[in-house]
Amino acid sequence: MSLPPDLGVLCRRLASTPADDLPRFCPLLVSHVLRCGEPLSSSQEAKGKDKLAEAPVLVHRLRTHITTLLTGKSPAGRFAAVCLIKAVVDVGGWESLRSSDPWIRGLIAVLQKPDPLATKELCIVTLTRIFMLLQGYQTLVREMATPTLPSYATACLQLIKPSAESDKPSRTPASVIEAVVCSLSNLVALYPTTMRPFCAQIRSALRGCIAPTSSDALLAPHSLKESARHLFIMLHYTAPKEGSGNDWVKALRASVKDCHSTADQIFRAVHESWKSSTGYISKSVRTDGEPLGGGEAGEELPVWTGLRAGAERLIGLIEYLVEYFQTPTKAAVTIPLGELLDLTARITLIILPASAGSEESVGLNVAIGRDEKAELWSVLPDIHTATMRLHTAIIGRLGESALPLATDILDQIARIFKSDHYLPSVRETTYILTKELLVLSGPTLPRLAVDSATPVIQSCCKDILLAVGHSEDKAPAPATTATLAAAHSGAKFGAAKAKSSNGAGKQNNVTGNADAFLATRAATCPSGAAAVSSLVSSASSLLPFFLSHLPQCHLSPEVRGQVDRTAILSANKDAMIASCLHPYKDSRGRYYPSILPFLVRQFPRDQAVEVLRTNLLRGGVGGRGQTAEAWDPHAELDDLSLDAMDEDEAAAAAAKNQDGERAEEDTAMADDDDGDGEEKEKKPVGFGGWIPQADTAAASVEAAEQPAVVVPMKRKGADHAERVAAVKKRDTRSKTTEAAAAKPATEDGGKDSDSDSDGSVQLDMTLDDDEEDEDDEDDEDR
Repeated sequence: MSLPPDLGVLCRRLASTPADDLPRFCPLLVSHVLRCGEPLSSSQEAKGKDKLAEAPVLVHRLRTHITTLLTGKSPAGRFAAVCLIKAVVDVGGWESLRSSDPWIRGLIAVLQKPDPLATKELCIVTLTRIFMLLQGYQTLVREMATPTLPSYATACLQLIKPSAESDKPSRTPASVIEAVVCSLSNLVALYPTTMRPFCAQIRSALRGCIAPTSSDALLAPHSLKESARHLFIMLHYTAPKEGSGNDWVKALRASVKDCHSTADQIFRAVHESWKSSTGYISKSVRTDGEPLGGGEAGEELPVWTGLRAGAERLIGLIEYLVEYFQTPTKAAVTIPLGELLDLTARITLIILPASAGSEESVGLNVAIGRDEKAELWSVLPDIHTATMRLHTAIIGRLGESALPLATDILDQIARIFKSDHYLPSVRETTYILTKELLVLSGPTLPRLAVDSATPVIQSCCKDILLAVGHSEDKAPAPATTATLAAAHSGAKFGAAKAKSSNGAGKQNNVTGNADAFLATRAATCPSGAAAVSSLVSSASSLLPFFLSHLPQCHLSPEVRGQVDRTAILSANKDAMIASCLHPYKDSRGRYYPSILPFLVRQFPRDQAVEVLRTNLLRGGVGGRGQTAEAWDPHAELDDLSLDAMDEDEAAAAAAKNQDGERAEEDTAMADDDDGDGEEKEKKPVGFGGWIPQADTAAASVEAAEQPAVVVPMKRKGADHAERVAAVKKRDTRSKTTEAAAAKPATEDGGKDSDSDSDGSVQLDMTLDDDEEDEDDEDDEDR
């Protein structure tokens, strides 16, 4: 294989370009390095005199150029050297790693120099990459990583160390702090013993990033907060042997305690009815001044002041608990679920008052001002949302082991949703958590639990229908419409009386915005962009689970109909398939019509729909037997093929398809009936209407009734009765005609008898007279 030309071009360009001009050539230089992976990862010992013998020389020359730039006096040259080191390490493999010890020390020195922050951030990324690659080679770890890693950790902590007078890092932006935090998180898991002495310094330097508030000097972005929380949780890796699990539980319980102490301050305006089930005793709280918390100790979180800051601290601590369940642990741990549920129960027991005049029913503290109470109601939905995210994380981590918690979590959801359902963020989080609960324990929920989830089902359907341009709100009466229009326009209403003599109401002294009457559906409904929002996506993903993971017998017909209607109007294929697979049966045992026709119409070429339709149709024409009174929900599919026929033609076609030869035999046997009135025993009717033995008129009627077995509930009423009546009428007319033809004329001019019973007797008497005449003729012959 020939030597790539990029290696020689790279060496010549590094030798001929001034160091200050190298940064603008860095993309080109890095691209050359990426093409030289084979010579950089090959052995440096030259063998032979071919072209490949030039590779070690050029590689050595490249390394020399990079080392010269890294230790030079030009900041631009050092920046270019860091870029090239990162590229060489990525493609060079073990050969590049074993000779990178001078580069590691040079990069650590760059962190301690007054270079630009971009250079330092790139140094952090490069060193992290080198230490992670060294982990696979124990010899290199002992020779290179272990001696240099403490120096690197010290340089990083000096870079993010806060100043003595404030919690704000000195001359360090959030992006560099986040790079340091991510680097330390990766290295703590790989080198726990080496990083153990730095745990206290890490906690002290980053304690303000765990749950920052608006009263802090540091404004931490969301990504920095997540990275800092992840690093704090990963510190349990540095515990001595067999102690990592205990450190994890200890840190989790300390966080729960911090949540309670913060809640003591921000909930001081309410007389709480909550009593701890885990032994926590609330501290006495001052009622004068503003709420405050935190401390100056190294293990405590920074001080906060004000209810808004306290709510931000509590939300941050709850999100910190969420991170505990999203971060892997070093060993098996024991989760204090009782303490976590105790905390969430305390938070969810405080809900918004139903109205402004019903605040006394919540149990408010009269010593707290009205402004603080109003601010508490404004921050409470955000706290509830964070609590539901904590439940979602617990279920996601524990899986089926969280089944005993399902009922308690569902009760808390019902309280939160009843209070804060007007906020889209609360509804979205509720939909996500409800989906996890239904997957976990939906089929086992009792009726009371399903009833408590009914508001969530209705709200989910409403959000979807509004997003797709359909609203379930009924049009109000004219007087009500005028009232609402004027109310939305800010008008004042006088005394008005509605007169409904002609069906339309009138209002007097009403001033309103006339343009409100011209509002159309397109103007009032959300735009098409809202259909792809996170709220609608969460609602749409939850909708199928109402049909597949809830006991349908616990749903009311109205709620089930609303879910089916929403699935059809929103073209939710998963929900429509779930509806077809889980038919609804009311308390009287009647099945509701399937929405399979809508599913087939909206997705005519979908393979899953075609498989479902085909299998359900096959299940409706064969299989196990059933009685005529029973009804199979799959039999409704057969009605799709019968709708195009007339009722009589459908009955005849069904009878012909069942068994044509047996039908002819039954007809012949019915014509030869002797009319003795003896009723034959009815035979069992198989699935599909096949009758093993049918030698009476009653069996013919039963055979004619049999197609009703595969007719859905909506056609089994009037249509079924009409079919049976028509068949019975035809059989009765046939019998009457045969009897009239066989009966002789009466003495009074052939007048018919008054009843069917008299005709039977006369018919029998005539048959007896004929027999006597025949006997007399025989005697005369003899």
